[in-house]
Amino acid sequence: MLASLAERGFSQSPTAPDSAAQTDIDLATDEIDVAMRDFMEWTGAAAATVAVGRSGEITFEKGYGYSDRRGKSQTRTDVTMRLASCTKPVTRALVESLVLEGVIDRETRIYEFLGIVPGNGGLADERVKLITIQHLIEHRGGWDRDATFDPMFRTDEIAKELKIARLEKHHIARYMWSRPLQSDPGAEDHYSNFGYLLLGLAIEKATGESYLHNVRERIGKPLGIDDLSISSAVRAARPSREVFYENENRLNLRLRDSSSGLVASAPSMCKFLGAWWMDGVPRNDYRNVYFYHFGSHPHTTTTILEQRLDGLDYVLMLNARREETYHEDNARIRERFSEVLDRIGSSLGD
Repeated sequence: MLASLAERGFSQSPTAPDSAAQTDIDLATDEIDVAMRDFMEWTGAAAATVAVGRSGEITFEKGYGYSDRRGKSQTRTDVTMRLASCTKPVTRALVESLVLEGVIDRETRIYEFLGIVPGNGGLADERVKLITIQHLIEHRGGWDRDATFDPMFRTDEIAKELKIARLEKHHIARYMWSRPLQSDPGAEDHYSNFGYLLLGLAIEKATGESYLHNVRERIGKPLGIDDLSISSAVRAARPSREVFYENENRLNLRLRDSSSGLVASAPSMCKFLGAWWMDGVPRNDYRNVYFYHFGSHPHTTTTILEQRLDGLDYVLMLNARREETYHEDNARIRERFSEVLDRIGSSLGD
């Protein structure tokens, strides 16, 4: 890959342009640099990375700012950051790969399959027994966090109510079994972090291995990706290449592994986008569709994945999020970067 980047002119050291193509690439790099620095200023990020790819080949990658709190380590392209909800396309691809192998069936009913006993008060809603793997994939399990709450952000309260010192993922399932649904399974679409926690449990039950082991072996290893991991609220327990976060939060990402717990580098996620559509379908030459996904954690993370109709994929990662305006920031960043790629995309490989 380094040779390919050098051939395309993406050297970090200054070089004099010796052709029109080189000049185009220099101009493209300048446009990306200006945009990325604007994004860092908007969000207050100290570190950022971006990778652009086409047909699974990385055509541009660069780091910005500093990856350590003291501001001494310039951000390398291979640093890892939290994917937040951009974990979900990886989980979906993993589930779809297991479906193709016959390890998991889409119509499997999750309640019976997991065999997790309801918590206090027993099963509150018989409709829970109808929820399938496919419902969970499509965010149609029947929970509406806007009408009630998101259990992934109530873990301390759940542990207290269940009288458990160390909360595990199956405890959250037990707790939610004792809460009613807001709609019939399959009837309505409501974004659900909890649904993707259940998918992670299903993956572990079906394979006998941890979610992270499955991600590394079935998604990462075939693509040469070696930096997929789970972040931690404790700095010393994080992967060595993970950046610092100026405004730390105490999210337990071990509990959120399959919904929002992964960390990876921008180039690694760009390789993933070159191999899998974000709806879990393996990429091929017979399908051209358009997907994007936002991921963010309170204060610490802004991540955008996009698969464009012109064949370009990109991953953009920042180690900050503005709480009051992060929805607007996400939309603004995506719109601005899309405009940049509209102008310079032909310089990044055909």
